[in-house]
Amino acid sequence: MNKKASSAETRQIQLTANRLDARDLFLSSREITIIHGDETYRLRLTAQNKLILTK
Repeated sequence: MNKKASSAETRQIQLTANRLDARDLFLSSREITIIHGDETYRLRLTAQNKLILTK
């Protein structure tokens, strides 16, 4: 299941010294999809402000 983001969904996130701010990832949603090789993962922000990564 490989989905490409449309240009309307594409945005840039600042990466400084191999670090990024999670707040930048979750600006418009509490869940993002990460494609790693042939695998799809979900990174979710919980109500307690914790991160959960699931396959």
